[in-house]
Amino acid sequence: MVWILVLASTAALIVPIMIWFNIPYSPMKRSFQRDVQRHSQESIRPTGVFTEESIRHLPEPVQNHFKAAGLIDQPIMPWTKILAPSAHMFESKNSGPLVMDYTFYLFGHQPVRLAYMNTSMFGLPFEAFDSFQNGKGFMKGVIGKGFPLFNETGPAMNGAQLMTILGELFLIPSLIFSEYITWEPIDTHQARATITYGDVSGSGVFTFGDDGFVQSFHTKERAKIGTDGSVAFLEWSGVFEGWRTDENGMGIPIHLKAIWHEPDGEFIYFEPANGFNIEWGKSPS
Repeated sequence: MVWILVLASTAALIVPIMIWFNIPYSPMKRSFQRDVQRHSQESIRPTGVFTEESIRHLPEPVQNHFKAAGLIDQPIMPWTKILAPSAHMFESKNSGPLVMDYTFYLFGHQPVRLAYMNTSMFGLPFEAFDSFQNGKGFMKGVIGKGFPLFNETGPAMNGAQLMTILGELFLIPSLIFSEYITWEPIDTHQARATITYGDVSGSGVFTFGDDGFVQSFHTKERAKIGTDGSVAFLEWSGVFEGWRTDENGMGIPIHLKAIWHEPDGEFIYFEPANGFNIEWGKSPS
């Protein structure tokens, strides 16, 4: 009789937990979705189209990218959604990849980046939410939908998240024209960009190929922040490997990867192994 009571009590605890783990809802995902909805609504406004006249003040290689990417006469998008299923994230050079579904949004009305990652660890759901909005950045992680693993904030995180937006600038071309971005010509294949929002600022160099497309972004001003709160300033690159044309005639990168340049060599810590999809937001005409 006692063992029946023990089994019943155990089941009464385990069954609700398993149901909670398996239902689609999670507080972190809901928080991400609310922020996406709010910023999407704020960014929607009549904005017109990209024109050769509107890009004339930009450095020559940036203009060439706009032309190569088929952006001239295309609507100025208010936001971009990037979905990378089965993206690989590496904690170190010697670790295996953490495979996750990675979704992030970039917005054109002001520097805003919202990223949601979903996978499992030790058989339990693991989620992370990276954000830069209202001049503040954070990186949160929870396991089992409610047990916090890390929640990193502070000045270094603010700067790191803003620099990530700068590195991804050509995924949200409308932000290139904003008051938050300034450009410095270097030569026919390079241009320096600086992003400033409130008291947070940083810069880096974009390199462009002979075909006109941006190839990479490189900076020494991005902090590497560990989930334990450690901070180290290393050289950082974002690489765009090849470009293709989507159904609207607009260029999108074929492959992306993010690299830390550590003292003992390059460390590719993020790579969408199975490609990714881009969705461009639309403004009212």
